Amino acid sequence: MAGVEPIILAALGWVASPLVAKLLAEGFASLGINAEKKLQKLRATVLPVLKSVIEKAEGSPHRSEVEGWLQRLKDAYDGAEDALDLLNYDRLRRKVAEAARSSGKRPTNPVRSSFFHIPKPVKWMIKGCRDMGSPQKIKLKRRLNKLEKIAGEAQTLRDLLGATAAPDRQNIAQPPQKVFGRDKDREEIIRRLKTEPAAICEPGSSSGIPIIAIVGRPGVGKTALAQYICEQLRSELGDGHFDLIMWVYASCDFNASEIMKNIIQQASIASESQDSVNPDDLAVTILALLRNRNTNLDTMVVGNLDSPEGLRLKMNKMLNAKNFLLVIDDVWCDGEDHKKNWKTLRCLSNCCLPGSKILVTSQMEDAPRKIGAAIGATIEHIFPLKDIEENYFSDLFIHHALPSGEIDSHLREELEEKCRTIARKLNKDPTAAEMVGETIATEMARLLRSQGNLHAYLRKIADEDWSGDKTKALMWSYRHLPAHLQRCFSYCSLYPRGHTFEALQLVQLWMAQGFIKPDDQNKRMEDVGNNYLNELVSRFYIQRHNRVGYSSGAYKFVSYYTLHELLYDLAEKVTRNYCVRIEGNHQSEIPSTIRHLCIPANKLNENKEEICKLEKLRTLIVTGGESINSKADVVTDISNSLKQFSLKKLRVLVLELNLENLAKFISEMKHLRVLQVSSTSEFVLPESVCTLYQLQVLRINCARLLPKFLNNLVSLRYLEANSDLISGIPDIGKLTFLQGLKHFQVKKEKGYELEQLQNLNELRGHLCIDNLENVESKDSAIAAKLKEKEHLDMLQLVWCGGLDNVNSSSDVEILEGLQLPPYLTSLILDGYRGRSCPSWPECQTSDIQELALRRCRMLEALPLMMDQIYRSCRSLELSHLSKLKALHALPPQLTILIIENTPSLIFVTNEDLQLSEDDKRSIREVRRNGTQEWFSHRYQESLVNNEKEMMNFIASMNGSNNNEASSAEHNKSVPAADVAITDHWERWLEIHKRKMELIYNRQNEAKLLLPSTLTELWLKGCNITNRALSASLQTLTSLTRLSLEEIRTVTSLPSEDVLGKLTSLQAVILRECWAVTSLGGIRSLPHLKELYLSGCPCLDSRTAFLPSSLEIITFESCADVDVILANTNLPRLSHLTIVQCDMQTTSLQLGDLQSLYFLYIDDCIGLSSLVYLQKLNSLECLILHNCSNLEAVMNLPMSLARLVIRSCPILEKQSVKIDPLSGRRILDGIPVEDTL
Repeated sequence: MAGVEPIILAALGWVASPLVAKLLAEGFASLGINAEKKLQKLRATVLPVLKSVIEKAEGSPHRSEVEGWLQRLKDAYDGAEDALDLLNYDRLRRKVAEAARSSGKRPTNPVRSSFFHIPKPVKWMIKGCRDMGSPQKIKLKRRLNKLEKIAGEAQTLRDLLGATAAPDRQNIAQPPQKVFGRDKDREEIIRRLKTEPAAICEPGSSSGIPIIAIVGRPGVGKTALAQYICEQLRSELGDGHFDLIMWVYASCDFNASEIMKNIIQQASIASESQDSVNPDDLAVTILALLRNRNTNLDTMVVGNLDSPEGLRLKMNKMLNAKNFLLVIDDVWCDGEDHKKNWKTLRCLSNCCLPGSKILVTSQMEDAPRKIGAAIGATIEHIFPLKDIEENYFSDLFIHHALPSGEIDSHLREELEEKCRTIARKLNKDPTAAEMVGETIATEMARLLRSQGNLHAYLRKIADEDWSGDKTKALMWSYRHLPAHLQRCFSYCSLYPRGHTFEALQLVQLWMAQGFIKPDDQNKRMEDVGNNYLNELVSRFYIQRHNRVGYSSGAYKFVSYYTLHELLYDLAEKVTRNYCVRIEGNHQSEIPSTIRHLCIPANKLNENKEEICKLEKLRTLIVTGGESINSKADVVTDISNSLKQFSLKKLRVLVLELNLENLAKFISEMKHLRVLQVSSTSEFVLPESVCTLYQLQVLRINCARLLPKFLNNLVSLRYLEANSDLISGIPDIGKLTFLQGLKHFQVKKEKGYELEQLQNLNELRGHLCIDNLENVESKDSAIAAKLKEKEHLDMLQLVWCGGLDNVNSSSDVEILEGLQLPPYLTSLILDGYRGRSCPSWPECQTSDIQELALRRCRMLEALPLMMDQIYRSCRSLELSHLSKLKALHALPPQLTILIIENTPSLIFVTNEDLQLSEDDKRSIREVRRNGTQEWFSHRYQESLVNNEKEMMNFIASMNGSNNNEASSAEHNKSVPAADVAITDHWERWLEIHKRKMELIYNRQNEAKLLLPSTLTELWLKGCNITNRALSASLQTLTSLTRLSLEEIRTVTSLPSEDVLGKLTSLQAVILRECWAVTSLGGIRSLPHLKELYLSGCPCLDSRTAFLPSSLEIITFESCADVDVILANTNLPRLSHLTIVQCDMQTTSLQLGDLQSLYFLYIDDCIGLSSLVYLQKLNSLECLILHNCSNLEAVMNLPMSLARLVIRSCPILEKQSVKIDPLSGRRILDGIPVEDTL
């Protein structure tokens, strides 16, 4: 029992703090009682002795009396907090009821109101007399008095223990991290990392990428050493051994897919920083594209990271031909599930250069060997990490304990000697050194300012007994942590070891439990909670990590948080009587004192008897899974069990199962702040939820129906549900604390007006306002008060109804009335029907970095001074602007420009305008003599649609805006559906000739003038000539991606003189550019890695010479691809896709592609055989689909890991056999799959 008691004191210590005074002040204020004198006395006489009473109790024979007092104080604190919470609930209930009644009444007569005016003090007196007798207030007053009385007993205990008042502690800045005593270890491991492995490795290890492991006990410094090593190696990047260094965190509940995503994202970031490469990749999503011929090009450039196969392919692509170091921190390998997860990473060895290494850290020496066997890697060396030498450990402790630069040298020497004495008690544990050192540093800084006795303070700590238990020193540091931080830190033990927390969700849980108490009531609770989190990080209680996430078109670092192993043990110890987590088959005792419980759904019935005794439960997390959600009888049993529990005091309820059966008791949870239901099936949110007036967070992504009066949740801050459901909530403007509303739909119904946004000034992040055609006036737009939404950074304004080609003068007024939020960085106008852009003041647009104009079909011109109005704009999208005829000066910092389906926009040079008739005729003949037979019937619809677009263009150029007339003219002579495709082609050429004559007969040139900062250029469905394209690209030395789609006015890419200057260009995309016959000087692009050619049937294969730097090529609907491939040496090509293409020969030879890893061939009816595949030593994935005449695939390479053959009838009949043992299809001994 003696070893337990200090833990009890530490666990309850937070309640003996100023938190008591804060609660008393808040409670008395709610009762309308002026208790300032009483509180002043409490602060002066009681609060100063609380901490010292606990410290004195630890070595005192009166310790049990103090423990009993602490337990009573905590129970009284919780009781008063609950009573105050019920009072607040009742006030919110009355507020909702009064709002409902007043909404049906006429406004109060202002004359009568002023005549019978009652002064505020008198009102409070009358109200206080009337309300003081309410049961809630009587209960609260009684409990506050009880809390005050028990807190006052501290004076008696002080006298009993001989304690004195403890001074307040303050915080100082955290010193920078520094590594001590690991230089030799670092140099030895770096030497091994840079040295090629010997031919003979450890017995039992397999061949593959070498692994070096750092193993040792928790807290010995494995992660710090690995970081120290990476810091040195990163300083050598570019000149050193490794091209790429990546860091992933595994932990005991790791997920292989998450690790692969982290690897991909870090490799992408590294490529961006080194080569200005855009991280988007065509190869990973190629299969999805090929299943849907009409896939928009936008989907091609977003990596599909959902499937393990897609992840594996993309990871191999990102790491291909790189010499990398992968650090895997905190490796575990227990059981078959872990081994199966690790086996997913076997492909790492196939894509790296010799010299690549994996560095792992682990608590267990056998874990690296197990993962080495699982991923097919070599165990090169296991490095057991020993404790650092005592003198280095002392230096580490002194570094954290003594404030630098504030103590004279003589005094510092004396204090350092005392610190060395303390350091010897810490068992050479770096974590303890950091935390105890930080605690001492905080107090030392305070003593220095107040000229206190530094020697006496350190002498007292040196007398502490920290022998035996490793967490004793950590416990001492925890006891000196501010009370509010103690509660926040210890709550984390409710989640599994190794759990990763997101900042917002962790802060939301702290808010729900009442842990966050802002000193300044004007401060947002989330901001105060983030300060708490940062303070815990600075004190080493919580660790911050970064991972890469893809958001808003860019990779960004996102922070997540974990607890160190030893700190997790500490959190478990101090909360074991209040926090219980049951995992798997492990059975934990459930004390009746617990407040927080995490339990699997299938354990509820087993523990029903114990759980029914939990009358003060504040958190219930019921974990489940597919097996639970899929069984209705199991869910019913669980619901019946939950109904028997006392859940009235719950503040957090997280259910991984259906909620519908729990509707009856939800309304009793008056304290509930967080309700999260993550059912795997859809459910209806019950009406009883609408009485949870204190609910702050509601996550119900699987709900199919929301209750009618959800707007009664007046405390709601976060709502996560289907956007269509949220749009159906009437009077959502009542939820004035709402911080996340991604989609708001304006309707011509009461409760859905634009004015509902008026008081939602806490909204932050992204907001889309839909159906703006339903806004009746500029006054309604002004009433929305968007200018007061200071936390919004992305705004999308959408018009959906009405005719697209009808000008709406009211749209301009409404836009100007909306008045943009002050700190907006992204703006999208979609469906706007005005002829001109709104005249917003420059102060509202100067911070906008992303601007998109979509489907603004009546817009004729952009702002004349766009380079000044949108001077910070970096991304500009102009899409489906059918009337736009000119581009003025573009923003000077623009990096991404997208121009899509702007048929009236023409870019032409003076040289084009001076072309002779013979030159024009020769250009037309090039098109006419192209390979017309490629326009099979599947292109007929495209030809007809493009004809209509060209007729509209011709009509507008001739001064007519009557699209109906041009369409009628077009329809008169459209060939019948069964007419040969050549007739459609001839007609298209004739109309295209008329269109080009109009372009070349313009009076003035119109160049596309682009800023040199541009990195991505996307042109689709606009009119630009060869010369205009060359002129626009001349100065774009930073361009990384060029995409031309449905550009039917370009016949050739620019020459070597132009393309040779684009030294940063990484990807070229040509899609549906029917007139392109030449790739120009593409061979001169020195760093081109990706080439996508689709729907370019006229391309002359004899002149298509590709650069040798290419790594990914996709051909779709192109001719003679075998000739194109044979013309070029492609030593780096790793991904090749060929779809609906013709070849000059029926046999495809790819023997020279030594780096080819992925080969996909689809719908190539002329292909009869694939030969010499044995030379493709890197090929791992071969997919053959819908090749109806394919007969033979010869000599498959040994490297092949996946073979898919589907809808290739001749090949499957002649060559694919059935294995008699397994029953599986095989070809040359390799299993054949049929799933793409």
